[in-house]
Amino acid sequence: MQGIIVLNPDELGQDPAVGMDVALSLGVGHLEIRTAYGSNALALDDEQLRGVRRLADERVLRVAALASPLWKWCRPEAVPGKVDCFGFPTQVPAEDRERWVDRALAVADILGTDRVRVFSHLSVGEQTETFRDDPLLTYALEAAKRAGVRLLLENEPVCTVAEPAPLLDVLREHTGLALWLDLGNLYEVGYGTAEAVEVLAPYVEYVHVKDYVPCDDGMKQFVAAGAGDVPYADLLPVLHRVRPVLPYALETHVRESPGDALTRGAMFLRGAVPGGLA
Repeated sequence: MQGIIVLNPDELGQDPAVGMDVALSLGVGHLEIRTAYGSNALALDDEQLRGVRRLADERVLRVAALASPLWKWCRPEAVPGKVDCFGFPTQVPAEDRERWVDRALAVADILGTDRVRVFSHLSVGEQTETFRDDPLLTYALEAAKRAGVRLLLENEPVCTVAEPAPLLDVLREHTGLALWLDLGNLYEVGYGTAEAVEVLAPYVEYVHVKDYVPCDDGMKQFVAAGAGDVPYADLLPVLHRVRPVLPYALETHVRESPGDALTRGAMFLRGAVPGGLA
């Protein structure tokens, strides 16, 4: 069996049909859904979501994952820094959070996927919340299990769990949770090494692939996968050896010519992952 390439339509804009057609042109059969029609997927109504699903079904495309924003939040009294929130609030009252968990599971059901991304609370100084012992995580894992859904934790630098040691701590404590490994993020926090990937690999069930070149001002210039500084030649073979069949989702963040970046990224992945990707 081969792993698969996944494309997020919103990399091409907010009309999901455009990104889906690019997926078809690249021979990519799986989608990741994050936003559409100017809204986070969790805030779309059921009819809009069924419309996204119809567009995918018409093209014989399968939704591999819901890139939800769960836990990419802090309390209303905390003040987060600059965060890519993709149309979802970063300050969420505790009493609203369970409702958003339930909504994410309902959205996954409509889209026909059994993978839902979660984060680990935004880091906001002294007001930062703890993810591993959050009672909402226990609730979410139990609800996800009943729904036949797997919750996958992304290693996000602006959140509390981004480095290998805390990731392993959470994943060993909550065996129902798996890893949504963003290799670019791992490199950003200083652990873009074969050793780090090898220790995390047994927990990985989904992979984000993006690439960038650091700028002198501390910012990042995103480029097509394989054209930047993330050492994929070192990381991908290690990951494949431990987990030979995985979804690899292209997340370019390239603003100019994103279609070209996705085309180049798909070509790179098919050649860089041992055995190729479907």
